[in-house]
Amino acid sequence: MLSFFWIAQIANALTFAVALAAALIVLWLGPRRWTNLSFAALLAAIMIWMGGSVAARAIVNQPELGGDATAVMNWVALGFALVGITLFWFVESFYPLPRRARWTANTVGAVVYGLFVVLLARNAIVTDVQRAANGGIDFGITPFAAALSGFHYLYDALALLLLLRNAAWRTHRPLLIGTSVIGATSVAALLFPAIAIQTYTIAVGTLFLAYEVVRQQLFNPLIQLNRHLEDEVARRTAELQQSLEVQERVRSELAAARTIQLSLLPHGTPHVPNLLVAGVSLPAREVGGDFFAYHRYADGRLGVAVGDVSGKGIPAALLMALALNTFETLVERYPDQGALLDACNISLAPRMMQSHQNVAFLSAVFDPGSSQATVANAGLIAPLLWRGGHVQLIESFGLPLGAAHHARYHQQTVRLQPDDALILVSDGVVEARNSDGELWGFERLDAAFTRAGGLPPGQLIEAILDDVRAFTADAPQHDDMTLVAVQVCG
Repeated sequence: MLSFFWIAQIANALTFAVALAAALIVLWLGPRRWTNLSFAALLAAIMIWMGGSVAARAIVNQPELGGDATAVMNWVALGFALVGITLFWFVESFYPLPRRARWTANTVGAVVYGLFVVLLARNAIVTDVQRAANGGIDFGITPFAAALSGFHYLYDALALLLLLRNAAWRTHRPLLIGTSVIGATSVAALLFPAIAIQTYTIAVGTLFLAYEVVRQQLFNPLIQLNRHLEDEVARRTAELQQSLEVQERVRSELAAARTIQLSLLPHGTPHVPNLLVAGVSLPAREVGGDFFAYHRYADGRLGVAVGDVSGKGIPAALLMALALNTFETLVERYPDQGALLDACNISLAPRMMQSHQNVAFLSAVFDPGSSQATVANAGLIAPLLWRGGHVQLIESFGLPLGAAHHARYHQQTVRLQPDDALILVSDGVVEARNSDGELWGFERLDAAFTRAGGLPPGQLIEAILDDVRAFTADAPQHDDMTLVAVQVCG
């Protein structure tokens, strides 16, 4: 029937358009995240499935157009089969499996879909493609291809199992809905291929998944967490005057806030050829305003940032999360570190000025390929370079972010040599005080770095902190302390 032909064509074309639009959103958000890459793979499989269906249906209904309908339907079958593993990858990016289980699942997938590609190359997936009486397509599928297609549902089941096991309805409800819709539709597509309405449900499921990606990355939970913490702190402060029990509860929540804040900092050390890196941040209170971050570029460069929000405690911690999120959002857009700090200042200045705070911030990019580093500084202590047992200052300066709306920043380039070491520190290190109120100071920092500069970065940081602790003894920590060390391998 002609009406079925157009209903099916519109359904496939609409779903193709939705998948394409979602792919453009992923490209805009940044394709380097595994969540985005796996979602892009799922969208590509859907577009192959839907686009091929449009083309094949047109060929069998209008032979004068030319084309090999069987070849096109082989691609349709491949796209349909790929939906299973790519949907599993996408869900697994939210709830990672243990390494062994992930390796097993992907190894099986590589074998199965590798065989599918072999069948595709031999044009041996579908057979007997012809026009159906209702304007659709009748076809058969070879027994081996049918057996391989069964793995599609295995990966659908694994994806749903991950969602149910992790109670996704509480934290990622759109992900659960979208996955369920696409999984159910793929089953329906096999059982009832003549019902075009099921194609629309693929579009609906894709929209739910796209919403989950946008919600996760565009509407960043850090901002919502900041607002929640601000409200919570104001409410808890009033309750402190009423009972000791409330005070104890607040201490517990501050401990949780500390855990959350520490979770925002790097949990591992990036592995970069010819570079060794280590970093640590020690808040003076339960939570603080210091932070550091790493960023791996696709071309092998390593970005390192250190920041110090003025003030201490919860207000500094809230702006620390905002500053860190701003850096992570903008770092890929600006190859020049001065321009990156310009953009960060434009974003942060209104909020910082409203709260009468600012953030000292230093961004450095290390390029092992060209043996150089580029540095831009917004009010943090300038980096120190250890070379052959001697320490020198890398001249870099600028106003802290948020101090002025139209502040400008410029990057400096430093040539690197084998065995060079650099340290980036917040002012809490040099301003550490002993019980007499004496500062540890820059001279002691230079001396400690001169002695320990040849050590690996982790040991270097620990040696400097040992010197600070020996100096301060029993005096309480005065300010947050952050150190990042980078060593050029010989």
